[in-house]
Amino acid sequence: MKFSDETLRAYLEGNADAAEAAAIEAAIETDLALEQRLMTLDPLAPVVQSVFENIPADAPKIELPQPMPVSTADTSGGLWRLMAVAASVAVVAVSATFWATRPEPMGWAEQAAIYQSLYSPDTIESLDSSPVALDAQFARAEAQLGRSLNRDTLETLPGLELKRAQVLSFKGKPLIQVVFADDQGQPLAFCVIRQGEGAPVKDVKLAAISGVATATWAQDGYGYMLIGSSEQTDLDQQLNILTTTFAG
Repeated sequence: MKFSDETLRAYLEGNADAAEAAAIEAAIETDLALEQRLMTLDPLAPVVQSVFENIPADAPKIELPQPMPVSTADTSGGLWRLMAVAASVAVVAVSATFWATRPEPMGWAEQAAIYQSLYSPDTIESLDSSPVALDAQFARAEAQLGRSLNRDTLETLPGLELKRAQVLSFKGKPLIQVVFADDQGQPLAFCVIRQGEGAPVKDVKLAAISGVATATWAQDGYGYMLIGSSEQTDLDQQLNILTTTFAG
């Protein structure tokens, strides 16, 4: 049976009578050319195709429920049925894309680097780094951390001026940030987090995070991080001293 474009458009728009709609749907079952004509005439077809083309190759497979049978009384609603199918496909595709491409939760080191990257020379210029203030800050930080921060070593790191020690928190664990200024007034930081017994030992790892150079390592239940003021900051000299001092 031949169908004109006008008849097929009427079907897609939901204007075909029940007999025509039933005849078209019966013919589609065995006529691939007719199905292709319908796809060509269907304004929603490119949208559906685009949705599928943009699903990542490794998107998780989703089991869809079996389609509900369409009653004969509804066979004239071609456009509305196609819109419902397209909307369902889009929802499934977007959901699959989200779950396949969602970012991994950030760890403490990433968040510490992002926080430190917001610092500028003006941030630390007015900090109270008097001996009295530092005494109170280090006492509070060491009490929270449960270990010494080896203040004597931190105060004598080459090229750095000790500015502050403050207590932060990550997922309920104390995270200590010790802030320094280099000879240009640029901010650097040394962070320590208590990870607990059984936490894995990790060798030094260098990385640029949020636009700043970082070095991280872990040992004896604590994680350590040295953060520069930019991606070009040379951390080697201070890193060698800190990894030796905080070796256990």
